[in-house]
Amino acid sequence: MNEEKTTSTPSVFEFDPVIPYQLQLIKDVRRNYDYTKGSHEILLSGSIGSAKSTVAAHIALTHCLMFTKAKVLIGRRSLPDAKRTIYQKIIDHIGYDLKEGTDYTANASRGSITFKNGAEIISGSWADKRYMKFRSLDLSAAVFEEIVENSGEDIQAYKEIKMRVGRLPHIKENWIMSCTNPGSPMSYWYKYFIQTKLDTRHVIYSRTDENPFLPPQYIEQLKSEMDPMEARRMIYGEWIDLGEEVVYHNYKSDRNFRDIKYEINPAFPVDISHDFNIGDGKPMSACLSQYINGVFHIFRTVIVEGARTSDIMEEIDPSQYKKVRVFGDASGNSRNTRSIKSDYDIIKEYLANTNPRIEYEMKVPSANPAVRERHNLVNAMCYNANKETKLFVYAGAEQLDEGFRLTKLKKGGSYIEDDSFRFQHVTTAASYMIRYLIKNTLNLRDTYKR
Repeated sequence: MNEEKTTSTPSVFEFDPVIPYQLQLIKDVRRNYDYTKGSHEILLSGSIGSAKSTVAAHIALTHCLMFTKAKVLIGRRSLPDAKRTIYQKIIDHIGYDLKEGTDYTANASRGSITFKNGAEIISGSWADKRYMKFRSLDLSAAVFEEIVENSGEDIQAYKEIKMRVGRLPHIKENWIMSCTNPGSPMSYWYKYFIQTKLDTRHVIYSRTDENPFLPPQYIEQLKSEMDPMEARRMIYGEWIDLGEEVVYHNYKSDRNFRDIKYEINPAFPVDISHDFNIGDGKPMSACLSQYINGVFHIFRTVIVEGARTSDIMEEIDPSQYKKVRVFGDASGNSRNTRSIKSDYDIIKEYLANTNPRIEYEMKVPSANPAVRERHNLVNAMCYNANKETKLFVYAGAEQLDEGFRLTKLKKGGSYIEDDSFRFQHVTTAASYMIRYLIKNTLNLRDTYKR
């Protein structure tokens, strides 16, 4: 008896390429490409949910089933990311059509699959910067996941692997397939694939709304969580710049700032979010907010230079509220030289001792989210692709208004905020809360009504 299927990925023999680009890609790889000209490079430029990884998994898997002793490398900058994405997609695609131990064997720790005809799928990564390790390989094909993750010297990994494809003379189908969400038109990959025209270089575009298997509410939710520019890239597949010199480019004071005192709604909790810092110009920062019917109302900021955690809690004075939730910087879970207790231990103790009638919940993740993800979600709340505004800042939080307007990225490479700006830190505190609530809480409009 077959076990109940637990993945939406079709098995290899179930796969029906009903999305037009998928069928055309399979025809091109199997029949139309002229491999006497060398290996063909294919960019699958697709938005979220456009099923580009599914068709890449299908072509890689069937390549191994068709050709004895084929060897396909699946690569991503980080090996754990590769195993979690493209490797797992291939395993799901095998489904129950092939029997493990008879038709193939898989090694999840290495991210490899060996088939009974001697063909192999192996995983590769290069976060260690050891690009020349790929020179020992002889490959018939390769799949790169999220190629736009690679910039600077990491581009060398693609070049090294490309040179290893086509070195198995008994296999005439040789290709390198790169899956990615669109990026900036200033990127290396835009110039390499889209601007440079070669007979052996191809770009296949796909959009989220072209996938008939996605429910309409999925796309609507994506649009509600993205700003209009991000939606053009991540839903409609455009290679555009997102205007990232100012981080929160969708925040506009005339739309998002309300110069009135906020009246707290007692039916909902007060949310307190922290960014912990020590050092001159890097103050401890917190903001207070209510999240009601999908809208953030941020009504107070507390910014204290050189303070201890207990000092900022005294300044906040949560005893005036019936119920609070605590969000913030995951680093506050760690003990440090300032105290034998973590920042959140101190906060919990303060809340328990100050007013025993306070109901409180700790909503702090074990690790901080990616910086870009925080920024994208805040921008979407400021003004999303559905032309909705879901974030308001009130009198009493003017420092956050200034922070949202003026926070920029640090110059020179890595995607990180310029933390020399004093009010950047309170924007980070707000973004931790916003990200947590958007990604981890369901049906909040009804949860806390009395």
